[in-house]
Amino acid sequence: MTDEQLTDAVVAGPEGDPETRARARRTGIIRLVLVGTYLFVVFGILLPRVVDYRDVIAAFGAVPPEWLLVVVLVGVACWLAEGVALNALLPVLGVFRATVTWLSMSAVGSTVPGPVKMAFGYRLFRSWDISPELATLGLSLNGLATQASKLLLPAAAVLLLTLTGTLPGWGFLLAVLISLPVALGALVSIWILRSEEFARRVGAFATRTTDAVMRRMQRAEPEDLTPRLMGFREAARGLLLARMVPTVLGQLLARTMGYVLLLLSLRAVGVPAEAIPADIVLAVYAAVMTITLLPIAPGGAGLPELLYISFFTSYAADPALDTTISAGVMLFRGMTWFVPIPVGYLALWIQRRRERRELGRAADADAPAKAAP
Repeated sequence: MTDEQLTDAVVAGPEGDPETRARARRTGIIRLVLVGTYLFVVFGILLPRVVDYRDVIAAFGAVPPEWLLVVVLVGVACWLAEGVALNALLPVLGVFRATVTWLSMSAVGSTVPGPVKMAFGYRLFRSWDISPELATLGLSLNGLATQASKLLLPAAAVLLLTLTGTLPGWGFLLAVLISLPVALGALVSIWILRSEEFARRVGAFATRTTDAVMRRMQRAEPEDLTPRLMGFREAARGLLLARMVPTVLGQLLARTMGYVLLLLSLRAVGVPAEAIPADIVLAVYAAVMTITLLPIAPGGAGLPELLYISFFTSYAADPALDTTISAGVMLFRGMTWFVPIPVGYLALWIQRRRERRELGRAADADAPAKAAP
């Protein structure tokens, strides 16, 4: 079953064809098994060569309860910040529903590879009576904004570290190079929204480029992309122009809260500021965010842990801190990757139960009318 067919089956929900739903369920189980195998290789074979889990558990046990409470509260604040970022784009949601959407999509995206999480987000939006057009547009723009912010924050971090002297003068050039794709993308997007002629030129260029790539791959050339771009332009124009600034600020808030959580997680387990200062934590956070921009694994599992631990232990250069650093990274990843999985699936299950109850009530209400002669 292809990604598109699986996504369509999720979008259709209980009202879809039973056979298609059964096939989608089997495909989902197969993908879960593949993800489970990958996680076993990473966390069961590769990571234990770097981290001693027993020592990490012992380090967790030594963390003061008040520090754990702080980390948990800031972790929940990170989830809410993601909801604020989505709500900044779609105020019709409200922060609570936006947070539920992010948690549910994170849970699905961390366990099922492919674009299926977008279909679950769409289902949630539709269950809240958001129009199909706005649901599709909002999810697409939020995905683009999230990816852009993962470049924008590292660029800001590099600039800050250069101004404070942590990085040498070439940091200014690095900040410009990192932010250049975001700046160019923003300028092109704004110009597309404001100029129909420029939008048509971009569509024609995209079509020619795609055709050339497909010919080299000996695959069928797609249709002209210009009508699709023009349709997207008309749909997104009002929303983007009205919500661009709040969306950028919301996304930066969400990424910044992630840095705060990482810093507090390291301090909670006992990594001193003398060993790893706050500016180094920011630099590593920005570097890992940039490296993991492309999704190598569902939810980015495995690679961030290895990168954080490798970078921090290399900088500290103190074997006595290796276990403590590993515990801090695991605590951070627990709040940003592991815990949102059960919480997100629980939120999704509750919402789907409500949806089924509403369908049942609607069917009961229609029954007398159908029975009447």
